[in-house]
Amino acid sequence: PRKRSRWDSTPGEGGAVANGAAAAAMSQGLAAAKLAAQEALSKAQADVQTQALRAAQMQHAVQVGLSSLAAKPDAAAPKPSLVTLDASGRLIDERGKEIKAGGAGSNATLRINQTTSAPKNPLLEGSAAVPDIASKADGSRNPYFDPRMAVPGAGRDARKKRALNFVAEGTFSRKADEMRAKVAVEQMLRDSRTKQPGRLAAQPLLLQSEARPSDGLAAPVMSAATLKLELQKVPAVEWWDAALLRGGAAGGYAEDGVLLEHITHYVEHPVPVDPPAEPPPPPPMPLPLTKKERKKLRTQRRLAAEKEKQDQIRCGLMAPPPPKIKISNLMQAMKNEAVADPSALEAKVRAEMAQRVKNHEERNLARKLTPAQRREKKRRKMLNDPSGGGTPVTLYRIHTVPNKQKLYKIDINAQQNHLTGLMLLADECNLVVVEGGPKAQRRYRKLLLHRIDWTDFGAADDDDDEDEEEEARRRAQSEVCQVVWEGLVVKPQFKNFRVEAARSSEGARKMLAERGCAHYWDMARTNGAEGVPEEDEDEDEDREGLVV
Repeated sequence: PRKRSRWDSTPGEGGAVANGAAAAAMSQGLAAAKLAAQEALSKAQADVQTQALRAAQMQHAVQVGLSSLAAKPDAAAPKPSLVTLDASGRLIDERGKEIKAGGAGSNATLRINQTTSAPKNPLLEGSAAVPDIASKADGSRNPYFDPRMAVPGAGRDARKKRALNFVAEGTFSRKADEMRAKVAVEQMLRDSRTKQPGRLAAQPLLLQSEARPSDGLAAPVMSAATLKLELQKVPAVEWWDAALLRGGAAGGYAEDGVLLEHITHYVEHPVPVDPPAEPPPPPPMPLPLTKKERKKLRTQRRLAAEKEKQDQIRCGLMAPPPPKIKISNLMQAMKNEAVADPSALEAKVRAEMAQRVKNHEERNLARKLTPAQRREKKRRKMLNDPSGGGTPVTLYRIHTVPNKQKLYKIDINAQQNHLTGLMLLADECNLVVVEGGPKAQRRYRKLLLHRIDWTDFGAADDDDDEDEEEEARRRAQSEVCQVVWEGLVVKPQFKNFRVEAARSSEGARKMLAERGCAHYWDMARTNGAEGVPEEDEDEDEDREGLVV
């Protein structure tokens, strides 16, 4: 057997030591738990005694209060305090203090919700109370008031007055009902006084209808006489229904009295009547564009159309046009095909070129005007005035009576240029009145002042004599035919051009007075010697079809 060490104990001794340690620890835990239980029990008993004492004290206080109230059964209840309004509209109590909005103070029970009073300054306890803002703003009560300084709160009051305040629903209807009721009562009193004076209180004079449930106000009242008169004004049959009844207005509304044959599906519309106001002013007359402006607009339109076409091709909405091949760019455009078969490609390109020329000629032919359209266009250019200001009129004075050849030229050129007017032949002077477009006026002016020879001098043999005679011819021609006046009139006074002879100056003036232009003759007589300066016109006019 193994030799035992001196440190080893016997089995009996080790077990006894362990059992003793466990018993000691358990006894100590039981003692501590017992002590803690006794302390908790004593503390609970103390709390119960404290609460019972507090409850007894509270009950005693309640009993004392009830006994005091029972001892004074006739004590007067507190009266409500008197409340008034000051000049600023604020609530003031009996002592003159302002009552703040929100009631008589806070009734909070929790200490955290109770408002704490501000700390008092011991230096200000004996001083007088701070005066109110209203007393400061009032100069009569405050000697130190400065009206130049803004009063606190004045801006806020002004902003409140400027604010948008909506009227409550039913405000004006209630006012109207009150006014109607007042008028009805006055009318009833007047009727009762005129019919039965002295018995106003004896008879019921008002007819009160039921109150409206919406606002609780009574409906307007009306006397019996007034109600009877109003009912008599109501007709038995309305005038728009009388035509559809058999007996008319006297027959009344009956089930079998309606004329059904007069009722159709047609609707009678009233005749429109223009309002009595003044008609609106006419729109402004559009100004004619110059040649440069018209070219600019045409260029802008063409560029916009081309850009739109390119955008459609770029988006795939339109097929791109085929390349425009010519003989000069044949090799650059068609490289491989030109090298493979140049003869066939050249024939194809020449055919395309011929087709393009043919298409161009066909388009020109489609735009070409017919002979009737060309004549109408020329006539329209003669008659129309692009400015749109009226009808141009020109007066010419001829001092000598022209021969038949010149009379024929004056007449036929006026007709060919689509001019209207009159030529008067008189002993004092000859007057030519022409009305028409500006282009026709220019051509007729050139005829009378330049193309017609009013002198008819014979031929000369010497060159010097020819120059002198030419100068005299021009001077005499300018004196024979002169422009008296040219301008615009609202509408033409003549329908065609005629040549008439007048026996006297009075007869010529009477002829023009019949057409409302007698002043033309007066102008020719008074202003004929002065005339209007001539204009140099270098335009080459088309003289096709005119007699010279």
